[in-house]
Amino acid sequence: MARLPLIGGAYSARWVGANAQRAINLYPENNPKSISPVPMTHYQRPGLVPLGPQNSVGDFNTDFNTDFSIGITYGPLQGVGRGIYTASNGVGYCVVGQGVYKINTDWTLTFLGSLLIYNTNMISMIDNGTDILLVDGSQYGYTINLSTNAFAQYVDSTGTFVGSNRVDILDGFIVGNIINTNSYFSTLNNVLTIDATYVAAKNNYPGNIITLGVNRRQLLLLGNFKSELWYDAGNAGFPFAELPGASIEHGCTAAYSWATEDINAYWLGQDLQGAGIVFKQTGYNTLRVSNHALENAILTMIKTVGISDAVGYTYQQGGHVFYGLTFPAANQTWVYDASVGDPNLAWHQRCWTDNNGNLNRDRVISVANLYGVNVGQDWQYGTLYKLDRDTYTDTVNGVTGSISCIRTFPHILAGIGANPQNPVLGNAQIEAAGKRVKFNNFIADIEVGDVPLDDSGGAGQVFLRVSLDRGKSFGEPVPMSLGNPGQFLTEPKWQVLGIGRDVIFELSYSAIGSVALNGAWVDVHVLNS
Repeated sequence: MARLPLIGGAYSARWVGANAQRAINLYPENNPKSISPVPMTHYQRPGLVPLGPQNSVGDFNTDFNTDFSIGITYGPLQGVGRGIYTASNGVGYCVVGQGVYKINTDWTLTFLGSLLIYNTNMISMIDNGTDILLVDGSQYGYTINLSTNAFAQYVDSTGTFVGSNRVDILDGFIVGNIINTNSYFSTLNNVLTIDATYVAAKNNYPGNIITLGVNRRQLLLLGNFKSELWYDAGNAGFPFAELPGASIEHGCTAAYSWATEDINAYWLGQDLQGAGIVFKQTGYNTLRVSNHALENAILTMIKTVGISDAVGYTYQQGGHVFYGLTFPAANQTWVYDASVGDPNLAWHQRCWTDNNGNLNRDRVISVANLYGVNVGQDWQYGTLYKLDRDTYTDTVNGVTGSISCIRTFPHILAGIGANPQNPVLGNAQIEAAGKRVKFNNFIADIEVGDVPLDDSGGAGQVFLRVSLDRGKSFGEPVPMSLGNPGQFLTEPKWQVLGIGRDVIFELSYSAIGSVALNGAWVDVHVLNS
């Protein structure tokens, strides 16, 4: 028996004969070298637990600002999730449809007001310690006072503000792109007031500012093909200046794909050479963090439904820093794990399983660390979820469903070969070198005995599928038990699995309990032809 480890996450190449590894709802975690039996273990993504009753605390009719209520016929929490934000004072806010809400510590929501125009854009919020500035990609902006939670339309007497899709803050100055232009604005220090002279343009290459953001006390202006780094130079007339010699030769193709963690910023990019690469900016270094497999999937999206609607978020849990990238039109979510680092190993897919068993994009569209909890927002209903590692189900719109975990193993091209001419060698591990291989046993190295019995008294199951044609097609899934509760030595084992020249195995399970995956042991024999 030979160990078949799992190294890295999803990597399904343009031709599955090169690599056909799927990792759905399973992310790899590095194990300490020399003291662990395998280099990586795969764990299930967190389950989704709805937080609070999700109802408005205040009275809808009295809290609804008259100036904003014209033509609005619905109440709180009707509409898509458009963003969640943790203010500098630790209080949470979110937008659902046209409604703006304060998130209370008991997870109830207080309705603050309504946006003037309904769209499905993600919103952006930032605060200066006193007030929040909220933008939604329209010509309007909005403010929320952190002391009183008073909500109002943003008024700029200079006429400089004509709409923005993203705002951020640098040294007390709130900055935002001016939509459909190559310019951005800045407020005065620590106030929301705009000075008409506090406007600057991205000028190293033509094209609009697609989005902007602050990281490492530097302002990144992401254009459609090229980008710039600016900093607070302390100038009297206008505080910011372009950082000399720090031009970024890549742009952005999806305004809402921008997200940051630590000193890293991520976005879905394009440049004069092409589109569909995920970039990470660390200091002055712009790094490619997507891989050929993901980029092939993105190219397919570009040809079919487009990628300009991609939305990014980041969060940290258990030392894993995740950058999630959802493609709404393509119905896919891909997640990069910065703790793994190597782009060829660090990606996995996240999916939600509907009532028909179909895999769809993840429910989560925005994430914030709020009141000590990783909180995600549902893209369709606006529901707030706790991202809970110890929950093994998703509860969506009142319906609880299982999480489908799928992991495809790498190609197996070696095995035991008999050597009757040399008894000293006996059965040696050899390369198949194009010869057929016979599989006698496959034993999953998987956590067992921690799944509760179901309503019928049965234990959880894990399923194995086998491909004898390099991953082009798979046979029917064959179930094995994950062991009754407490049976920690249960051995999911499949026998007499067939003969092929390039065989691929795939495990899947939807267990409502703790299941981790190390890999497998396989009994493989190389035949003579």
